[in-house]
Amino acid sequence: MGKPKTRGNGEGTIFKRKINGKILWVTEYTFTMYDGKTGKRKRKTIYGKTRQEVKDKLEKLLTELNTNTYVDKNKIIFKDLAKELIDNEFNLNKLSEVSYIRKLGTYKQICSHYIADMEIQKITEYDLKDFLIYIAKFSNSVIEKIYGIVNNVFKVAVRRGILKYNFLDDKYQFIKPKSKKPNKKVSGFTVDEQKQFIEALKIDKLYKYHYQFLLSLYTGMRMGEVNALDINDIDFKNKLIHVKRTLTRDKNYKTILGNYTKTKNGIRDIVMDSQTEIILKEYINKEYKPNKENLLFFNLKKNTYYSTNQLNMVFKRFCQHYNISKGYDVNQHMLRHTFATRCIESGMPANVLSKIMGHADIRTTLEVYCDVFSNYEKQNTTKTYDYLSKNQLLISDQNNYISNDDFDKIISNIELMYKNKDSKLFEILKLVE
Repeated sequence: MGKPKTRGNGEGTIFKRKINGKILWVTEYTFTMYDGKTGKRKRKTIYGKTRQEVKDKLEKLLTELNTNTYVDKNKIIFKDLAKELIDNEFNLNKLSEVSYIRKLGTYKQICSHYIADMEIQKITEYDLKDFLIYIAKFSNSVIEKIYGIVNNVFKVAVRRGILKYNFLDDKYQFIKPKSKKPNKKVSGFTVDEQKQFIEALKIDKLYKYHYQFLLSLYTGMRMGEVNALDINDIDFKNKLIHVKRTLTRDKNYKTILGNYTKTKNGIRDIVMDSQTEIILKEYINKEYKPNKENLLFFNLKKNTYYSTNQLNMVFKRFCQHYNISKGYDVNQHMLRHTFATRCIESGMPANVLSKIMGHADIRTTLEVYCDVFSNYEKQNTTKTYDYLSKNQLLISDQNNYISNDDFDKIISNIELMYKNKDSKLFEILKLVE
């Protein structure tokens, strides 16, 4: 921010000057701008139609310099600063090559709005509100990424003294918009579909992929994490699976072994239950082959990694062949969702599930599996009500209580009586009137 310099050599003197044929009052003032470590001398010329106007502007400048609220005028374009920050992340190794490409895709979506070509200081709250309305056409996941980049640009602009404040700090006026598109529902196999899937695997072993599918189904690991497991990550002594990294892709979309998991929370230990232990021991004893990468799963025939896309195509064809769920219109990620769904149905708390799944935030778990948690809550609320009722712990008259099972029987009997045109039904209805 600016630090005023002592006036001297006529500095602050207001005088007349002819500019473009017009006589204007002018003054000049030199001060030092600091970026936190070094200072840069700047000379500012102030113009006005009257002496008093120039004097007022000069006093305003001095006040801003003394209170660290002065903002230097420049011509930094919004999209240029956004690109600079994205490139910095990549150069500092905070983004993998494929993440960098994805972020540039988000950047391109930002550039489709006129705000991207504006000087940052000229962006008004109306421009920003128009932008937020505009991005509502994208999915919620894309909006989340766009909003994050824009917020970061404004934060840096404030820190560099380009702006006085960040519009997005006002969460009431500039709240992140919701997509106009309906959210894609996350779904896993139903209990019957899961049984069907397991039975189909017993018939058609698919030795290349059989165990990868089962590991994802019984641990909730992402397929990239499954295929990045080192043989030493399997800890039978302590009954743990150490998840440390994932397969990813480089800028050419070639599958590579990453150094990290998808998120920081993705680095985790998964408890090896008896079912998972059986799967792993059977695979290691029957199918595992040592390889140069020391990976649990490695395509020796092609001397390369098993890509997630490759397993996804096999999964689609497998489900289509055995008429499981939606057939070809499925995704191997359903195995991870199936695991989470069974965990919720069994009563596992959201915070425990979040840790197992490697989510960055428990809110992610609650949002992704919102419908499953809601159904679980409804089922358990009903069970609690029935329990309280049977033990006469309700305030209502217990003699008038009808259990859910009894109520279903009554409805079934009424439907049967109506179908058979039973005259007793009409007598009952007359009594109810």
